[in-house]
Amino acid sequence: MRKELQKEKLKIENNENIHKSLEILSEYIKNYGEIKSFDFLHDIMKKSQPFVEELLELRKKINPNYDKDQARKRIAGNNFQFLVLYLLILNIEKGNLPENLIILKTKKHKIVDEYATIKVADETQKPDLDLIAFSEEEEKPIIIYSCKTSLRERAGQTYRWKLLVDITKHCPALVEKYKLEYPEKRKVLTGLITTNFYNEIMQPQQKGMLDFFDFSYVAKNIKVEPPIRNLSSIIKDLNEVLS
Repeated sequence: MRKELQKEKLKIENNENIHKSLEILSEYIKNYGEIKSFDFLHDIMKKSQPFVEELLELRKKINPNYDKDQARKRIAGNNFQFLVLYLLILNIEKGNLPENLIILKTKKHKIVDEYATIKVADETQKPDLDLIAFSEEEEKPIIIYSCKTSLRERAGQTYRWKLLVDITKHCPALVEKYKLEYPEKRKVLTGLITTNFYNEIMQPQQKGMLDFFDFSYVAKNIKVEPPIRNLSSIIKDLNEVLS
């Protein structure tokens, strides 16, 4: 496995906030394996919440000014992204994904600046980024994932970006009107991954938004309808895209 992935894995394992989630995840892996366990990330996060609350309370006692509400939201979002990344790394180790696949948790990356930036007059537009997956083979697509515990968050940034991409391909008049520039040098695919904590994903206004993503996943072991898929499908999809 590549050094950068070993580094990412070690960083996750050393993160105090996610210790309980990883402990619970290991039990699911024993019962369901590295692929199917993706569909239980919602349950794992719920089960680990009491441990997170204990950490928050301890930190509040040490620092009375500690904002537990803000910290709770931040930890939930980061833990979800870390769990998805951790399972993807385990699946690379297991041989379920190509060993040359690079997967990182990041908000910015030079590959996005180079291949996924749309110029809108004097401004730029980029997709929302939580995880990125790519191969060093430039003919292979880049996959950008937005990982959201709530669809009230910034998922809209990515579908606006995708709409602009489609405009640059199919609407010359709008390209000229809004001064759009997007020389597509490498294919970029987008994915939304959600825990669906608030049961939003089946609501009509949210389902309409999902059509703008190439992949839409829910980290929950429930029956879903297209375009939504269970998160365990991410392994098959990555293998097909990068084959």
